[in-house]
Amino acid sequence: MTSVSLILRQLWAWRGVLLCAALVATVAVLAARCDYLRSMLDLREKLYAASVARESELRDKLSEAARALELASGATSALSELAEACMEREAEARADFAARTAIMTNVKPRPRTDAEAQEVVDDATRHAAAARLNRPW
Repeated sequence: MTSVSLILRQLWAWRGVLLCAALVATVAVLAARCDYLRSMLDLREKLYAASVARESELRDKLSEAARALELASGATSALSELAEACMEREAEARADFAARTAIMTNVKPRPRTDAEAQEVVDDATRHAAAARLNRPW
């Protein structure tokens, strides 16, 4: 038992040193924890800045996409109008073709009389006049 009491007396004598060592160890652990938390805070700030930059980039791309969609919508409506006009021209062309076909099916050639031969112009003159009238504007 003397050795236990001797150890206790020795610890009591060194109580100041042991207390200082415990405080130094506590301060070292707290300093390490503060450094860890500071590094984590720096990492979070960097991640936040990156996310803000990414959000701004995405907003810019979204506005570009909205503008592109608006242009595409305008182009679609313009193409739709062109298609409708094309369909109308096609319908007119079919009606004109049907009218010409009806005229040509009802044509009955006959020989010209002497009066018609003198008063009506020849085919070459008629074709030249028709070509002149039908030239592009």
